[in-house]
Amino acid sequence: MIFENIDECIKLFNVFKEKSVMLSEAILIPPLSEKISSDYTDLLNSKSNISFKFQKFEDIRILNPKLDRKIRQKDMSKWLMPFGFIAGIAFSNMTNLSTFSFLGLNNIGESLIGGLLGMSSGYLGSIVSSASININRNKELRSIIKFNKEGKWLILLENQIGTELPWALIKQTEAKDIIFLEG
Repeated sequence: MIFENIDECIKLFNVFKEKSVMLSEAILIPPLSEKISSDYTDLLNSKSNISFKFQKFEDIRILNPKLDRKIRQKDMSKWLMPFGFIAGIAFSNMTNLSTFSFLGLNNIGESLIGGLLGMSSGYLGSIVSSASININRNKELRSIIKFNKEGKWLILLENQIGTELPWALIKQTEAKDIIFLEG
């Protein structure tokens, strides 16, 4: 949802609080160009505020493809690197190749180097595979980025699984635009 100022955003969150609307996540995103007054900063960072999170645009995974790719690569490397290490050891033991015999290594040393090479190939595989996934959200993201650069406040809402967003309350707001993102 796109709003002109922060007061409209706070008003919406207060309505959600009054009506006991349950959301999985609600994030308030400030404009890129606007400095936030100290009163609003205190309100946004206060511990009593549990109805929404306050985050910058570039810190939100669904709105930042580079951040999404980085997180995906890190998650993939957690299982590809150990798998590559084990596969490298297994390959070295199955083939009995002495590729690194010039270093004076025995079979265990050859196997460990094979495991390290397999682990590094798992890491490279995580980089390549995370970069190959392209979630095509460019049209929606372009308009959201444009609104944010123009000084508009954004609210990102995520409903709980099995529940519907409170569309009646959302349509009653003075939102400049409502954009639906999947995923």
